[in-house]
Amino acid sequence: MLNLIKSEWSKVCLPVLATTFILSIIMCVLSCTLYQNYALQYDLEAWEVGTEMVNLLFPLFVVLPVCWNLYYERKNNFLFYVRQRVRIGKYLAVKWLVQTVCAFFILFIPYVLSAIFSLYVKPPIEPFCLSAEASPVSHVFLHTFAEAPMVYALVLSFWKGIGILVMTLGFVLSMYVKNIFVVLTGPFIYAVLENFILSVLRLEKYRLVVSYEPTTIAADAYSTASVIVAPVLLLALCGAIWLYFAKVRKNTVV
Repeated sequence: MLNLIKSEWSKVCLPVLATTFILSIIMCVLSCTLYQNYALQYDLEAWEVGTEMVNLLFPLFVVLPVCWNLYYERKNNFLFYVRQRVRIGKYLAVKWLVQTVCAFFILFIPYVLSAIFSLYVKPPIEPFCLSAEASPVSHVFLHTFAEAPMVYALVLSFWKGIGILVMTLGFVLSMYVKNIFVVLTGPFIYAVLENFILSVLRLEKYRLVVSYEPTTIAADAYSTASVIVAPVLLLALCGAIWLYFAKVRKNTVV
């Protein structure tokens, strides 16, 4: 098992490390510079401003570095040789596990590092003065956000790392789909369509982007359902795709 894990890691380590490094640099720089064009109250708001781009594009960042691997192993008939040495089910499970861990850290590490930079490296934010008539700052979990920003950032970064669910959609597609473009962009297209459809249906608070970034809607509209619904829908889609190809069309991975 350990040798199999090492083997799978060696296949994707370069794109994973490169993506993590580049994302970390970009997010740290943006979190220390982009906020200067905004009137902010708290230092961690600079982190939220600097990571907006990644919040929108994260399906690409967790899919592109890893999901190409299984597609090309199928295309090159590599799996025919693999099944002579190990059960194909075990092989796919280990591959998914390694790629899941990689996808998690591709997001988690840059988010945490950029939060550290926004809190401890950049100059402290000088809060703008609220007039007596102005509304107080509204934010999800405002007390933790203001009084323990690093705790807030760590917890939210961990949850953002659950973007591995998007990678899982790419992994399922890579098991059956023969078009590399669909495999690598399918999860991003799903995120865009889901965002659009739920917005049209006036169900904005259940979007995937809201689950991972609560500031995309008003604080009073955010709820437990906003966190859970989108990941559950995504898992259901992964299961439906697997059932369609494996049980209805009787396709095999090998």
